[in-house]
Amino acid sequence: MVESANQRRKALSPKPVFDEATLLQAFEERNINSKHAHKIWRYFLQRGAANYDDVPELPKSAKELLEAEFAIMTSKVVKRTDAADGSTTKLLVELQDGQRIESVIMRYGDVVLDSFPEEEKKKQVKDNDGRVQFKSNKRATLCVSSQVGCSMGCTFCATGTMGLMSNLTSGEILEQLIHANKALSDDRKQKGEGSGPDYIRNIVFMGMGEPLDNYDSVISAIKGMVDVGRFGLSPQRISVSTVGVVPRMVSLIKDAPDVGLALSLHGPTQELRAQIVPTAKSWHIEKIMEAAEAFVAQQNARAPTNNRRRKVLIEYVIIRDVNSSPEVAHQLGRLLQNKDMLLNVIPYNPTTVPFDYKPPTPEELRTFLTILREEYDVHTLMRQEMGQDINSACGQLVIDSTIKKPVCDSENGGVVDMEDLVVSNGSTATKKTVKKTTRRVVKTGNGPVKDDTPRYQHWISVGLAVAAVALALHFGWKYSARR
Repeated sequence: MVESANQRRKALSPKPVFDEATLLQAFEERNINSKHAHKIWRYFLQRGAANYDDVPELPKSAKELLEAEFAIMTSKVVKRTDAADGSTTKLLVELQDGQRIESVIMRYGDVVLDSFPEEEKKKQVKDNDGRVQFKSNKRATLCVSSQVGCSMGCTFCATGTMGLMSNLTSGEILEQLIHANKALSDDRKQKGEGSGPDYIRNIVFMGMGEPLDNYDSVISAIKGMVDVGRFGLSPQRISVSTVGVVPRMVSLIKDAPDVGLALSLHGPTQELRAQIVPTAKSWHIEKIMEAAEAFVAQQNARAPTNNRRRKVLIEYVIIRDVNSSPEVAHQLGRLLQNKDMLLNVIPYNPTTVPFDYKPPTPEELRTFLTILREEYDVHTLMRQEMGQDINSACGQLVIDSTIKKPVCDSENGGVVDMEDLVVSNGSTATKKTVKKTTRRVVKTGNGPVKDDTPRYQHWISVGLAVAAVALALHFGWKYSARR
């Protein structure tokens, strides 16, 4: 019998108070009205409550239960890393059982990217003091993880070599958002009010793991994010990435119909995709595309105008002599032609995977993009690298830290946001700039936590399978699509 990711992990103690299903079940078992759970979330998230005593009219039985079995926060930020240009902040988060994940804050509207093309920098409008005048409001996006490790095993992604270590609870997913909002608050206190975004506006499930492989927790977390009594985010400002878990893509139509959908494709045919994405053998590309089209179709059936049509974002890591030929470009063009889909092409970055993969040459890339744009009119964008100064560029992530042994049952342990990209806006939809980021994660191992514990490195490429979606979306330059 194969253990699930949840079976390999012990139940959390204390439990996250922001884990909706767990808290409501505990209240029901003790005949405590569920309205008190919603009041607890509202006071902690919106009214600045610091402890349970700050929540008014909380029954004694509820308070006793909370103090005995629940914690306001079960995770903690153990390291923060900021990009030199101020565009990204990476939060290394340690979970209650010692496992680690990383969340990435991406800022817009008040930073000038170091990687922004020089010709575009020259076009920026500046005030009398030489400061860039941004056309958009200050805002921030958070890239969250949904699992520790990943079971998808994409051949170009070193993260897949970790395997799936455990699923995150919905509370642990939401705690990443709380940590990020606190980081933004700390920035404003340090730099002064008005110096940056007030709070996280957008969420992308593009960090570590396959979100649809931890479906219930992800859906519960999304529910908490859009609840006006908790975080109050718009569902259209939440995007979920997948390699193509067809049954769950279909379920999203009912459970989260308004979120954005991103699909990591990487190959236009079943045969080629199976070479790159092993899980392609489980779900045929025709079924995946049908599910993606059905998802965006139900969104566009409710769109008030054609100018607000939604799109599925298609991620395509392009590898020399694997999926970069003109023949493959034609196959991809025929697959995406006349569909509500936006193609994001990501040149491969070398990693430590056991394959001799290389990025395409500039000429190969130009030919590939020209075929897609001019012969098939596929809306196409390409990612511009950034984040090298904090080792966050795609495929360049390095972890060197003392690792804690996980407490498990098993012994083996001018930049557009996502919602703008996936919503058509007439002829301007392909003339915007695009940012990207990445994430780093820590694989847990054996050994006590002591200063003299031997250190070792985990070279992890995160983002070429799932987090690559966020890389290309948020910190790169998009070439204009031409008919």
